[in-house]
Amino acid sequence: MQPETILISKIINGGFGLGHAPSGQVVLVRHVLPDETVRVTPLEKRKNHLLARLDEVLTPHRQRRPPPCPYAGQCGGCDFQHGGYALQLQLKRAVVAELLLRGGPTLAAAAEALADPLGAPQELHYRQRLRLRVDGRGRLGFTRFQSHEVVPVAACLLGGALHNRVLSALATLPVARTLCQLAEEVEILENPDRGQAVVVLRLRRKPRPADINAARAVCGAVAEIESVFLHGSGFALQGPYGATASADGAVDSRTLAHSYAPSATLPRGLSLGWEVGGFCQVNLRQNLTLIDTVLDFCQPWQGMSLLDLYCGMGNFSLPLAMRGARVHGIEGQAAAIRSATANAIRAGLTETRFEQNPIHQACDRLVAEGRRFDCIVIDPPRQGAPELAPRMAELTAGRLVYISCDPATLCRDLQQLVAAGFAIRRLQPVDMFPQTHHIETVVLLEKAS
Repeated sequence: MQPETILISKIINGGFGLGHAPSGQVVLVRHVLPDETVRVTPLEKRKNHLLARLDEVLTPHRQRRPPPCPYAGQCGGCDFQHGGYALQLQLKRAVVAELLLRGGPTLAAAAEALADPLGAPQELHYRQRLRLRVDGRGRLGFTRFQSHEVVPVAACLLGGALHNRVLSALATLPVARTLCQLAEEVEILENPDRGQAVVVLRLRRKPRPADINAARAVCGAVAEIESVFLHGSGFALQGPYGATASADGAVDSRTLAHSYAPSATLPRGLSLGWEVGGFCQVNLRQNLTLIDTVLDFCQPWQGMSLLDLYCGMGNFSLPLAMRGARVHGIEGQAAAIRSATANAIRAGLTETRFEQNPIHQACDRLVAEGRRFDCIVIDPPRQGAPELAPRMAELTAGRLVYISCDPATLCRDLQQLVAAGFAIRRLQPVDMFPQTHHIETVVLLEKAS
């Protein structure tokens, strides 16, 4: 296909710039900004558009900047580095607003309630974990966009100094290089409260005694690495190798932890622990803003009955319980429930209840039991919560707080919730992922009167 010169009209969900070829065909291209004239080469014809490669920016946006990362445009991760942070926030709001406007009259009206995104305290170096791929030569890096090809990296600007020191050690230390050559994926996790890193390797085969010895040797050679875990498609998580638990059992060698100091949001402070392989918010500092937004939307009071769906390790359950809510948290992952229970005990929240069950099944049972809650909090995965709207309508006559990490599935679910009798009151984007197109959105809904 021949190069084309196009004008970028807007940025759409997924971070693509949208323009039109001279033929009228829709063209999608990455790493552009609105109102830029660019030269592109179409690469692939899709059903309704052409996917193109950016060749040259002919008329740049006034807020375009050189990406700070030397791997920008190669690594498939960060797609907004070429715009200043204030512009990134504007673009993210515009994406959410457009999807709302396209979602019918009710959602279009709700777009007027869409607030400006709450920016993160750090534009760079904010991630708690880095997940890297390994190429055929044992080099660590990230894959190109829509590709399995690995771009080797010496450092990542979204990781902290600890992550990058560990990455350097894994790339240069002979025993670590040998171990990494057996892996298809390597994850570097910061253990915030202890200031060390945990390394998790996904191996292509079951580990052998020599591999375990190598894992122990890596811990002994690199002071920043607290422990190493091994897992793969054919075997469960093994380890820790190299970790030493305290004699009194105060240190759980499979648990990572982050403690928030007392603040306006958390007057008593909060300690959150989660198991290796479990989930936590990747941006732990901005997570405090997310918690604060959920608390504001829920407006908990002493004795409020609250249902927390996809509760995870208790990220929202525990702060809500600290404000007096009687929380019933439900999560499908056993490790998350173990972490939530332990976190609640550590916080002295003896009346907070956690249940491991598939969410839909648990909601069906609660409906059958005639249970009703003053408020529901739901934080589903990227695919959203299809078919849950009617159940949630039966489970509360009050508030529903929906936390979404994908604007498209959010708007789909909001349509269902409105049809089930909820009215949209507030929408607050929270930027958990600077330098990328991703945006978290917190929505307050109430039963329509």
